[in-house]
Amino acid sequence: MNFQKKALLTVVAAGLFGSLQAVAQDAQSGVKDLEAGRYNKAIQTFQSLATSAPSADNYFYLGYAQLKSGNPDAAKQAFEKGAAADPKSQLNNVGLGAVALAKKDRATAKTLIDNALKETKNKNIDVLLRAGEAYTMFRKPEEGLNDPAEAIRILTIADERDKKNENAEIEMALGDAYTLKNDGGNAVSKYENALSIRPNDAEAKYKIGNTFLRAKNYAEAQKFYAEAIAADPEFAPTYEDLAEAYFGSRAYKNASKNMDLYIQKSQTTNIDKLLRSAQFDFLAGDFNKSIQKLDQLEGKVKNPVIQRIRGWALSGLGKYDEAIQALENFIKAAPDKVIYDDYKYLGRAYSQKGTPEGDSLAIMNLEKAAPQDTTENLYREIGKTLYTAKRYDRAATAYKKAIAVDTAKATTNDYFQLGMSNYLLGSRVGRDSTMMMGGDTAAIRQAKEKFYAAADSAFLKVNKVSPDWSPGYYFRASANYFSDTKGAMTTGEPVPMYEKYLEVSDKEIAADAAKKEANKRYMMTAYKFLSSYYANKNDAVKSKEYLTKAAELDPTDKDVQNALNPPAPQPAAKPAAKPAAKKQAGKATK
Repeated sequence: MNFQKKALLTVVAAGLFGSLQAVAQDAQSGVKDLEAGRYNKAIQTFQSLATSAPSADNYFYLGYAQLKSGNPDAAKQAFEKGAAADPKSQLNNVGLGAVALAKKDRATAKTLIDNALKETKNKNIDVLLRAGEAYTMFRKPEEGLNDPAEAIRILTIADERDKKNENAEIEMALGDAYTLKNDGGNAVSKYENALSIRPNDAEAKYKIGNTFLRAKNYAEAQKFYAEAIAADPEFAPTYEDLAEAYFGSRAYKNASKNMDLYIQKSQTTNIDKLLRSAQFDFLAGDFNKSIQKLDQLEGKVKNPVIQRIRGWALSGLGKYDEAIQALENFIKAAPDKVIYDDYKYLGRAYSQKGTPEGDSLAIMNLEKAAPQDTTENLYREIGKTLYTAKRYDRAATAYKKAIAVDTAKATTNDYFQLGMSNYLLGSRVGRDSTMMMGGDTAAIRQAKEKFYAAADSAFLKVNKVSPDWSPGYYFRASANYFSDTKGAMTTGEPVPMYEKYLEVSDKEIAADAAKKEANKRYMMTAYKFLSSYYANKNDAVKSKEYLTKAAELDPTDKDVQNALNPPAPQPAAKPAAKPAAKKQAGKATK
């Protein structure tokens, strides 16, 4: 934001001859501070100038700096003094119009600005420029009202008045207006026009970067911000938006570093900026630094957002009880400002308590965050917590949602955990008191088939996503076996799955011998099933083949050894000799 230097002549003329040079230097210093976003310093300079040389222009710049620093009430006082100092000068009336826009009073703003343009007959380029700027001043909707179409109308008149095309400020302001209209092409063209007038201008390069930032083209934005910094390392706004560009590309350490540079170079005391800096520190993993900044703000402001970032940072430090307290306080104090991240970090803090109540509150809060979180798939966390708590029904639902959120990025583990949740539900049917189906054997059978079929479907997906990972084959085979235990020996449905499991498992062991012990239990189950199946089919060769492999894997397994080497039959025991019949005692004679 470069300012017209012509206004400085008024400042100079207002001073005594002996102090002309000092006043002019002060004014130039104030303008440079405004350009660099050092609004507090600029306010001090123009406050001093307005006191020593109370001109309409000095009051205008003072009001402008106060308005840019977010203090419309102080700006209004300065503009009113400027208007009184020179009723013919319309700059301060435009400033008052900008104050009305800051207060979202469009009607008053239009009246003041239109009247200023009318009084100058649309001929004063400075008034036209500032009027156009007023309609593009507020970057965020909560800061005030913008009207880019009206800005373009007014600035086009100013551009036509600039016959020699010497005024880069008009091109910059037009670029701002097109940026607000999301017309990046025209915005960049106007900024490039400004560069043709003022080559290597840092502000123009910075604003070109902003068009790319708005389009979320973070790499291109960073490129232009780097050029702006090379052109003028003291132009503070560049560092703030470069930090945002790094934030957008998740380069949080660079975001934190550049936000610190912005604060240092702008000397800002704006609470929102300081809180944003603490947030970037948190994201960069520097939790202590984040909390130190928040401590410096404690008691100075009533913004409840301090508690939000404190809660996030405390969670990162593992101080979960304190994090929960801070986040609960924030949510209670500012329910309208709560975002999904607040529930996410609150849920994660609760999950660390290691209690059933903590798990329940963790899931409740994560479920509030999950639908809105586009950076992390929180349904995975929900599923993991539920699975650990043996809430397999809800875990299955969570993993289904995790897969549905972004199927293209669904992982092997997503499908495997979905399969295991259904697999374990199937194992509970008819055994768990909550899944007895009223003792109805037909209902029990149908429920088992339902859960094991869902498990089979998930494990099949595991096999497709990770064909060289053996557990997927093993549990798919087991799901098919337990779905119909008696029928499995007849149909042989699990056979190819167990055989594939053993094939893949052998490859895993060949690549890493340590996996032999890890796979041993499952391999023994597969060998025993296959041996029993082929024995049932009267294929003694195949049956013995699998028994032999089982014996090699675990020579201590008694069942396998007995099947391979059944004990010799014992000779039948001879029947015990019958005892001799007792002689009947003779009857007593009378």
